[in-house]
Amino acid sequence: MKIKYMIEDDLNTLKSNLPGVFKEVVAPGGISINKMFSREDMIKNTPYEIDEFTLDMSQPKGKESLTDVENIQRVYNHMKFLSDSQASDERIWLAYTFSEFIDYMRYRWTANSVSDLENRYLFGYSVQRSLFRNGIARLWWIGRFTYDLNRLDPYELTKFLCKDQDYIESICGRNIFNNPDVGVATVSALFDAEKNGKTVNRDVVRNMGKYVNVLAGTYLLDSLSREEIYNKVSKKLAQ
Repeated sequence: MKIKYMIEDDLNTLKSNLPGVFKEVVAPGGISINKMFSREDMIKNTPYEIDEFTLDMSQPKGKESLTDVENIQRVYNHMKFLSDSQASDERIWLAYTFSEFIDYMRYRWTANSVSDLENRYLFGYSVQRSLFRNGIARLWWIGRFTYDLNRLDPYELTKFLCKDQDYIESICGRNIFNNPDVGVATVSALFDAEKNGKTVNRDVVRNMGKYVNVLAGTYLLDSLSREEIYNKVSKKLAQ
């Protein structure tokens, strides 16, 4: 299949009709956005071919988050060739949110209000935060953020980060982690600290996110190697 996208005018049409989209499209058993807007072409194809894939929806109600690791791997494995710039484009992710993966969105991110729709179905925040809030974009970006070919299991850090949604919010939502080396180094240090017996919980992860933010005010992090950042975070964790 080809990678999907929406044009800007159609995105604006969708965003201008959120109450209707919430009621007619996002609700369980809802119709397609093409049908709602009496169109056949709101979702368009790029030239990029990828193998067809589906998303896991096998967990019962209340445990939907347990599908995250599997779905991150599916999305990132199929679409990892996207550049960071391409993968920051809401036109791609909203196309999937409201077409190919709308059933997944209804399953994983049930919307009970227009506010829920804006939170998880759209890009309702800054670009950086939205990439980790939109229900489909987050799958690619958590993969981008944690995928490490140097590990026996390249998704080992993914599994660690997805243990708690708060871990994702505390680390991925900060602009300083736009540099994947900073992200991988920080998550690696947290993962290894836990493996070596340190208790790692929400407070620890939040504090490390704040610490790396402080580091960015002292060092030009983009000039440091992944190993150097890892060592600084590990040293802080050991205190």
